Amino acid sequence: MLGVSDSSFSISLSGQAISRIVGLTCISGFIVDMMALTFPLGSGTAWRVGILQQMGDRSIVLLIGIALLLYSAWENQGLRKNLGAGCMGLGALFLVLCLFIMRESFSLHSQAVNNIGNQASQLQTQVEESRSNPDVAANATPEDFTQALQAIEVQAETLKQNTTTSITRVGLAGASNFAIVGIGLLSLGRMALGPVGRAGGRSAKTTRK
Repeated sequence: MLGVSDSSFSISLSGQAISRIVGLTCISGFIVDMMALTFPLGSGTAWRVGILQQMGDRSIVLLIGIALLLYSAWENQGLRKNLGAGCMGLGALFLVLCLFIMRESFSLHSQAVNNIGNQASQLQTQVEESRSNPDVAANATPEDFTQALQAIEVQAETLKQNTTTSITRVGLAGASNFAIVGIGLLSLGRMALGPVGRAGGRSAKTTRK
């Protein structure tokens, strides 16, 4: 029985060591990826939305890394609680980022639609000014100008619809990733800090005895 117990204990330690290595690798990889994506620093709503989208897409790697690291430190009550508190804080941050990327997406959508509208207005103004240009008017009929104005309006509406669909998709995808990972981090933190975490620690110590 003692040999079986020692073997199980050795396997447990090996599993925790592997979890620690993989967990630290995942976390480090996430940090390196975000640093590579962030630098050189940019500005503007489009840049912020792009960074947040990339961060949301990679956030599941961070969640897996933290979960593995937490598992590897489960028998160390002090370290487990520190990691649990970190999970709670990071989870709350991710939920805030969920709201932030939605707000930035709405702002980006408004800017993009306004830009499309301004460009369409400029083109329509140029068409209207061409009516009074003798050189242009001599080679075009009133119907040509009307069709040109209608084509500009149709293209502008199509661009607005495509922009709305694209930005909405990006915003919802990023927000859902942040929300899911945030809830997962909060759950891990609560487990590590709550009664389940303490029970797990006692159970592990009892097994070693």
